[in-house]
Amino acid sequence: MKRYRKDSILSCVSAHSLILIVTPEVFFSPAGSGKNADYMPVKSNGVTEFSADLIIDLLKQGADVHVTQPDYRTVFSDISRNTPNIAFRKIQGSRVHLTEDRVFFYTSCPESNCQWQNIRISLAFQREVINHILPQVQPDLIHCHGWMTGLIPAMARRLEIPCIFTFQNLETGKIPLSEIEDMGIDAAAFWQHLYFASFPANYEETRETNPADFLLSGILAADYAGIAGHNLLVKIGENLVRFPKAPLGKLLSEKLAVGCHAATDYLAARVHTIDLYERLLKRRVTKTKVKKSKFIDESMPADIKSDNTDKKDHAGAQLLIPQAV
Repeated sequence: MKRYRKDSILSCVSAHSLILIVTPEVFFSPAGSGKNADYMPVKSNGVTEFSADLIIDLLKQGADVHVTQPDYRTVFSDISRNTPNIAFRKIQGSRVHLTEDRVFFYTSCPESNCQWQNIRISLAFQREVINHILPQVQPDLIHCHGWMTGLIPAMARRLEIPCIFTFQNLETGKIPLSEIEDMGIDAAAFWQHLYFASFPANYEETRETNPADFLLSGILAADYAGIAGHNLLVKIGENLVRFPKAPLGKLLSEKLAVGCHAATDYLAARVHTIDLYERLLKRRVTKTKVKKSKFIDESMPADIKSDNTDKKDHAGAQLLIPQAV
């Protein structure tokens, strides 16, 4: 049962299902000063730029998309100083929801931080998303990016909101429920959907000594798990063969047993992502119908069997694995 009502101002204004993109990265940066400033996509290589471009394309086609990311004030300031004053495709500031906490204000982007610092950022970010952003935005679909959002799919399952979890590397964080709860996250509400170091007997036994794995929790709880990046696809496929009993291999093998789709270029990944949104929501998310593309549907990672694709690391390459039922 969802804890919030679907009669908010946001829901009444939009005739479309509302999609919330949750990312600890900097997808967008303020294009000016003030609360009403528009946001411009951050130019980078890989999944970040692909995701920002996808969001802008969806908005141009009439989709109702919102983004939540940390308020990296120092990072925004650096981007503003180093970005030429030229026209960018922008999105309205009302669609970008910044989570506020001192841990974000004076830090660097996650790729520049050590693990313990990213765990602190992850906990503060997810606390704000769970306690404030979700009730405020009231999404119909959540798309999480990276291990630093690994608790959100479990909460989404508790709220009965469809959720996609995309990851682009094998980094993770592992901490017990007690530390998660000390940061203001009520993990007791969704702990059953998390992945722990050892099988949990009960909440009391698990809370203090059995750490939750953020990456594996995101994969486990999400309706669909997505692997972004061709090189990671190959690595995952090789590990599934070499170490089938490893936690990640076992978890992905269970999901792969019910089928998967793979896209190995930018356009195919874009079309597939929109198609996945529409299948989970059971309605169109854009004003115009998205042309379907042909995807590989196999029981093993399709990149291993694809001989006619460019072998470089495609920013949009994805393996989308449905939640096993």
